[in-house]
Amino acid sequence: MPTDRSREVWLSGEPIGRITSRSRTSIAFEYHDEILDRYPLNTPLLSCSLPTRRGRFNARAFFSGLLPEGDHRRFLAEQAGCVTSDVFTLLSTFGRDVAGAVWISDEPPASTYVSSQPSRTAPYSPQSLGDEVAGLGTRPLAIYDDSALSIAGVQNKMLIVRHPDETWARPIGGFPSTHILKVNDRRHTNLVRAENTCLALAQAAEIPAARAHVEVLAGVDCIIVERFDRQRDGASIHRIHQEDACQALGVDLEAKDPRAKYESHGGPRLRHVANLLGAYSHESQVELLRLFEQVIFTVVIGNADHHAKNVSFLHTDARHITLAPLYDTVPTGLWPALDSRAAMAIGAAVAIPDIDAADLLREARSWGLPEITARDHLATVLERLVAASRQVTNSGELDVTRWVHDNAIRLHHSLLRS
Repeated sequence: MPTDRSREVWLSGEPIGRITSRSRTSIAFEYHDEILDRYPLNTPLLSCSLPTRRGRFNARAFFSGLLPEGDHRRFLAEQAGCVTSDVFTLLSTFGRDVAGAVWISDEPPASTYVSSQPSRTAPYSPQSLGDEVAGLGTRPLAIYDDSALSIAGVQNKMLIVRHPDETWARPIGGFPSTHILKVNDRRHTNLVRAENTCLALAQAAEIPAARAHVEVLAGVDCIIVERFDRQRDGASIHRIHQEDACQALGVDLEAKDPRAKYESHGGPRLRHVANLLGAYSHESQVELLRLFEQVIFTVVIGNADHHAKNVSFLHTDARHITLAPLYDTVPTGLWPALDSRAAMAIGAAVAIPDIDAADLLREARSWGLPEITARDHLATVLERLVAASRQVTNSGELDVTRWVHDNAIRLHHSLLRS
């Protein structure tokens, strides 16, 4: 008979349950009795797809979603001595600094991480950080034997810690990273600079977005993004729980299709994201308007990669979620060779250059937003984006601000006609 493998799952420093595995591909989760005694059934404590209830249940979608995809996943599997589908072994090895407030280990996490602890981070000098970036091709995610970290996605990236003195360091043994460093895609010049400009445009237009800046390391442009699931309090760093829409909706990309984060391959629709906000947010209309802002912004910047892994929720407390800030805001439409179809259809329309105000309003109505509310908000957001395009300076050679200005004006004209 197969023997269960088992590990403790901690959330915000508290043990909440255990993951178990009876094969190389299975992963189950069970809440502890004391957690079930404290919270009502169907509380989305760990995930909207794993609400509190008794017994073991399939949890592969959530836990696999903590791991990277593609070559990065294969590298982690090589380091852990397992196959890429063995989520249990991968998270037993690398599951202590992951997205959100999760810690997977039978050893308890420290209740508070003090970033001055020298044994928990390895400092980078400007030269050594550049060397690390240059070596990402052979050491993906800058993984070492003592790293114990993982991050979802396929891009060339690494996790780093910023100390209060503004120096950088490598996290050790599950110490919480504070920033994500992503390297420019050599096939698409100026990509990370365009992403940085878009994040600045969102902030200028009062749309919540991750904070970021660009640095040149080893002769390559890198965008360094501040993690919104980490919070610094003086010298201490705390984890904030989050999950992406695939995790929250229980979409197992490995079991289904790695491309199932896209609606065209059977992935979630915007309506599914809206339904989660309606079910679990404290002020559903506020959150739906924030989602509408993100969709408007996606169309204005021409981002065809706003799929369900690029939409996330913050767990503000045990019972409620809120929409996380924008991230991965790449204006893919500026590269004609890239796909121009929206990752999630908007009002049934998929060709981003052809999406107009009527499509946006149709989508908003399908979530339950009143027509007049959606129309007024669309006009306001477009006006803010036009103003932002005149205030923000392009990070690179591409004229992203002109692109955004023209697209926002086009949509505004279509709104006046509708």
